[in-house]
Amino acid sequence: MAFLDRVRTLFTIDDTPAEARGYGEDLAASRFAQVFGSADGLGGISPKSALEVSVVSACIQKIAQTIASLDVDVYRVTGDQQERVDHPLRTLIRKRPIEGMTAFDFWERVISDSYLYGRAFVLITRDANATIESLEPLDPADMKDAELPNGRPAYMNTKTGDVHLEEELFVVKAFRSHSPIDAHRRAIGLMKSAESYASSFFTSGGNVSGILKTAHSLTDEQFERLRSSWHSRNHGPAGAHRTAILENGVEFERVGTAPESAQLQQARKMQAEQIALAMGVPPALLGLDTGVTYSNTEEQGKHFATFTIGPLVRRLEQEAGVKLITEAEQNDHEVRFQMSTLLRPNVKDAGEYYTRLIQAGVVSINEARERLENLNPIEGGDVHLVAVNLAPLDALTGEPVQDEPDPEGDPDPAPFD
Repeated sequence: MAFLDRVRTLFTIDDTPAEARGYGEDLAASRFAQVFGSADGLGGISPKSALEVSVVSACIQKIAQTIASLDVDVYRVTGDQQERVDHPLRTLIRKRPIEGMTAFDFWERVISDSYLYGRAFVLITRDANATIESLEPLDPADMKDAELPNGRPAYMNTKTGDVHLEEELFVVKAFRSHSPIDAHRRAIGLMKSAESYASSFFTSGGNVSGILKTAHSLTDEQFERLRSSWHSRNHGPAGAHRTAILENGVEFERVGTAPESAQLQQARKMQAEQIALAMGVPPALLGLDTGVTYSNTEEQGKHFATFTIGPLVRRLEQEAGVKLITEAEQNDHEVRFQMSTLLRPNVKDAGEYYTRLIQAGVVSINEARERLENLNPIEGGDVHLVAVNLAPLDALTGEPVQDEPDPEGDPDPAPFD
């Protein structure tokens, strides 16, 4: 096929309905490779290949594992009062959502799927009494939007052929249901290209590509001997520091760009910071910013918890409140993730903070022990205490205090006549 024909094929509009096309990332990448010779860089970024980029993998891992490590529970909320309740859902969201999977692996899978594919799908299995029995993560690559004959939206599992209604699935969406991998394909592609270049450079022993020139014509045998001799002696890690000796007028001319000239290190760092910014992860948490102090890192950690983890947690809580809590319980039951472990200060500041709360009667000693270090309650520790540092003097002596006479006036002035 000629070059123009390939270009024309690439940009031909396909009239097939969207739900039946399903080209996927791999087909798009192969078409890009047919025209331009390589799918790396801008066109061949799929969820799998994106994870090969170190900063993408680090960002998604940091976000997913942070949420998976949070304590989650079911609460009964009445006005300003809340209490944990022994709900059938607790075992699923805290320990084992389905046979063979822990709760940590479940939440990690849900968040990472939403970042890689734009949406995460979990099949909700119920018994005859509508009690949830299991939560099974589904492969997002197999899930397609569908529509029932009555116009009701649904999802189709292209692998099994099953059609699921909205209420049968626990769905976690990324921003506007668009995967960050698709939204920032160009930045990730450039980072992948930079990493590929660095890998190729160091694999070749740090040698920049070039050509060997000679004024003489070479036979096929001489050509093959020169090429194999040059590669065996001057390529790869073993030939990185060897001195090349050229004979019979052969000259070496460099045609590649040295890493320092291409500013490889600066380019990789800049792209890594852009991807971290797009993912909502402060560079210091990924080890990209080496000039920060401990206090700055702590502030970036709080920023990450407030502006990246917080919205995701709220999205999970609201989806769980609609899909996992029965309609009869939705007025006073909620699923909540405990964010206090991420936002709490250091040990010294936390100790002083809870000391003031205890002295003010805001929390009891047992409540402070639980929130600080998950310590067991102590006898009498549920009583709320108030520090009495200021009190009337007669309350301490038991006798009324006599006023001292005025030294300049009459100690017992006569009443008015």
